[in-house]
Amino acid sequence: RQQKTILEVEDNAGGVGEEIIEKIFEPYFSTKTEKNGTGLGLYMCKTIVEEHLKGEITVENREKGACFKITLRPDKIGPNSSHEGSE
Repeated sequence: RQQKTILEVEDNAGGVGEEIIEKIFEPYFSTKTEKNGTGLGLYMCKTIVEEHLKGEITVENREKGACFKITLRPDKIGPNSSHEGSE
């Protein structure tokens, strides 16, 4: 059985609309006006978690709000990992 580390960040702001939850990690996607965001924040989070940490990030709605879940496997990161390009 592989060990993993899970980090969950949850809010109580009502959740993410079902019509946009599938798009939330896409680059340049934002529900804000042009002056208030670029739509790159969650895309960059996903890129860092998946490409650099070899993990997974997901979002789901819970009773009072949204929950972002990051799952990391210690065997994929750290000094004993086998990243591409490492010696």
